[in-house]
This record gives sequence, C-alpha cells and structure tokens, in this order.
Amino acid sequence: MKEHNCGKTQHEAGLVNAYREACRLAGKRLAECDSEAVCMNTKAVFSEETATYSVRYFNQECRVRCEGGAAVFESPAEIDTAEKVLVLHYLIHAGAAPLTGRSISFKEIPGGGAIYYPTFKKRAIDPFVKAFSGNTEGFVAAARSIGGGKETFGDVSVVVPVFPLVPVVYVVWQGDEEIASSGTILFDASVTEFLPVEDIVVAAGCGTYRLISEFKRSEGQKS
Repeated sequence: MKEHNCGKTQHEAGLVNAYREACRLAGKRLAECDSEAVCMNTKAVFSEETATYSVRYFNQECRVRCEGGAAVFESPAEIDTAEKVLVLHYLIHAGAAPLTGRSISFKEIPGGGAIYYPTFKKRAIDPFVKAFSGNTEGFVAAARSIGGGKETFGDVSVVVPVFPLVPVVYVVWQGDEEIASSGTILFDASVTEFLPVEDIVVAAGCGTYRLISEFKRSEGQKS
C-alpha cells in the first residue's frame, strides 16, 4: 500500500511503521498541549466544545480532534500518515516566533540542512524543475490552485503556504542549449522555529508533489 506521496514512490514496512508510531506519539503530545499557546504559535483555531484544532494546510482546512489522549484527523480525508505527522509536528513544535521576511536556502538551515541536501534535492527540487522548466504559466497556475502565488526570484518562482507560518518558495532558472534548467527552494529564516529539519524536507516535498499533481490535473482537463 502506498503510504506517502510526497516525493517518494514506495515505503518499506519499517518506515511505514515508524511514521505510524511518530503519528501516535505526536498525537499524544498534542492532546497534552495548551490549546491557547498552540493557536497563538500556529494560527490554528481550537474549538473547546469538540476539542478540535483547525489549521490551514496548503489550500485546505485540516481538522484534528483530540480524543482520549490521541489525535483523530477529521479532514482532509486523503491525508496520509506522513502528512499527518507533519501537521501534528507543526502544531506541537511551533514557537512564538514571527516571520522574518528573510529567505534562506535549505543548505542554510541550521541543524542539518547541508547534510540532508542531496536527499532534499532529489526528492523536492529535481522533480519540480523537470516538470516546470519551460512552462512558466503552468507553474504559476499550479501554485495559485493550491493557495500560492507568483514570486520574484529566478526566472520564475512561486510561493506556497504549506502552513500559515511556513511559506515555501519554489524557484526555477530556465536553461538553454548549453545550460540545463535548475532550481532551488527557499524558506523564511524562521522555519526551524516551526518544524524540525526532517519535517522541512517532507513539507517541501509535499509542496512539489502538489504542484506537479495540480499541473497534471489541469492539463488533463484541457485534453
């Protein structure tokens, strides 16, 4: 069974189980958190009546109910285990930090950005560069359809709000006959205040996956 679409095609059984355990532990921790602090730090909304957090995840409302010391995802229905972990980690790890307005590359992220970069490039950068090289309009349209918009970096770039306080910028430099197209992904310098490094990889990969999927969907509608 395919457990995670964000930049991978298949997970080994051990990795799937690890995600499930991480989801269980994060859900338990969220149930113990102070809801007021969580909402202040993440821009989520909490319903005391139903013990449910609502937070924007890309262009969707993600609803997580705390029940019996665990987290139950009510929506969106298609969210997989790795993405559930990502949402939960955002809710429990986010600190009281503002966006800085200063963009940094993944290599500049403290705590392992340079170490993780080869995997990050393969999983998150290379696929969107391949998909959108020479297709500026499709790139921007795909971003807008998932709640993002155009940016000013490179030859063409878009910003996608993974979470309210985690904007991710995807940049493409168009190639020519001699130089291949290239790209990068930029984050607000505050990103590690909201997600651990491993989750930043997942967040960016999920953005890439959504951009490409939305582009393919729209192209399919044209044909």
